[in-house]
Amino acid sequence: MAVNPAGTPSGSVPPQARPSIGLAATDLPATGLPAQAPAAYHGPNWRERTGSQAEDLAEGWPWAPYAVHADHHRLTDVVLHCPDPALLTAAPPDRLQHLTTLDHGALAADIDRLQAGYEHLGITVHRLPQRRTALGGAAAPGRLGGANAMYARDLFWMGPEGAVLSRMASGVRAGEERQAAELLTGLGVPIARTVGGTGLFEGADALWLRPGLVAIGVGRRTNTEGALQIAEEARQLGADRLLLRVPEGVQHLLGVVQVVGEGLLAVRTGRLDPTDTAALRWLGFHLIEVPEWPEVVEGCAMNLVVVADRVVVLPDGSARTRALLARYGVECAAVLPVPELLKGAGGIGCATGILARAAR
Repeated sequence: MAVNPAGTPSGSVPPQARPSIGLAATDLPATGLPAQAPAAYHGPNWRERTGSQAEDLAEGWPWAPYAVHADHHRLTDVVLHCPDPALLTAAPPDRLQHLTTLDHGALAADIDRLQAGYEHLGITVHRLPQRRTALGGAAAPGRLGGANAMYARDLFWMGPEGAVLSRMASGVRAGEERQAAELLTGLGVPIARTVGGTGLFEGADALWLRPGLVAIGVGRRTNTEGALQIAEEARQLGADRLLLRVPEGVQHLLGVVQVVGEGLLAVRTGRLDPTDTAALRWLGFHLIEVPEWPEVVEGCAMNLVVVADRVVVLPDGSARTRALLARYGVECAAVLPVPELLKGAGGIGCATGILARAAR
């Protein structure tokens, strides 16, 4: 190997000339910059960002102040959607995960009825963009995503510092996440995380049981990898995590557990694993045990929406459930018939994306 007069291999840099991580700015040769560095190079006029994401949200800048700390806090903003008519007949009902063919006009009437009900209660309603807009044009042939986007609760999950975008468990619903992403970014909601890798997660599988405690359902819609990603997000927020098993034949955790008030849960104890039921009691929650009545199993009576502490909105045909909740001081603010929505295998809880609740 050739050696230069300095004793180093030809073409190499002498050790003393190599930059060091610990090299002080005063050791560098002159660069022509002024003695007082400009702010772009962290001079005296550089302004370090202070505060936290939570403080940014509370201030409403640069992010919009949408957040959820607990699922019994007063509901202020929700997301609704009615898909384009063509999507509802793009394939046979079972392939679309519908129970029967949906009539677009009837479904639109159900969603409009929900919107009117929420607005009457002072809740702001936002609408998802249609699939063709969110995907920048027509989806690839054979893609059916969008036919179930009326079940907006599944598409994202809100926390104190932004949204987690779902990764839908069924290929039929793949792509609906982008509709949610377009709405959220347009509203100025920070997207804290997008579930990725082999993780599967749907928003109705995560519940804020109280501030600082998240229940995560593991089942067919949220797998272990997805649940671990949600648990990690909760950990970064300083929250405790409780993993619960979603029973076979139930879509989401929301179908067996509802946070109807501070320290008060409505639970289908006949379906939830007894160990999980015991864990909820051990954590100090009082449970309203909801029987497996036909209105619960077939009529989605447990698929309710909590609009404030011990105040709920229920679907039509839920008389026994309403009476049971009333015995525990839970008021029904409205009864909303959604017959067409039920034909798609979801109720008002599934259809209502929870965007913001007022923290106490």
